Amino acid sequence: MGNGWLEVVNLEKLVKFSRKVIYYNFDEKNDRLDDESFIEKIDNISNAKDEQEIERLLPYKESEAIFAEFLKRKVSPGSKQKAWFIKEKDYDTILAQLSERMVSNIVRGLVNKGLVESAFDNEKNDFVFWVKANEDKTKEKDK
Repeated sequence: MGNGWLEVVNLEKLVKFSRKVIYYNFDEKNDRLDDESFIEKIDNISNAKDEQEIERLLPYKESEAIFAEFLKRKVSPGSKQKAWFIKEKDYDTILAQLSERMVSNIVRGLVNKGLVESAFDNEKNDFVFWVKANEDKTKEKDK
């Protein structure tokens, strides 16, 4: 197809790989790895605990929906076979959106656990978050 377009041979594998890239990119220990070592680490992960956490923080269906916005289905003129394509520059956008989604899901989890509070700030036109004060510590300070 050319012109910056990449053929997606296996969409499921690409989505799963991209989720792992985002997940392991959050680990500070991985900052020191060169690209090849980082990719090798991702490829060799088969830890059920990590897989469960990835699914909780960045669900496959949510990730697939992000990809869907950028995928184009094309028919090869010669073979008449259908294939998925994505623009190379859009893949960077997808990774950024996956990262934002994961952060959002982490914060939502903290809010649901009651560890962080949130409210909508009309002036900023965005949500604001703060750490919930520990009621026991607040009561002790008031004494």
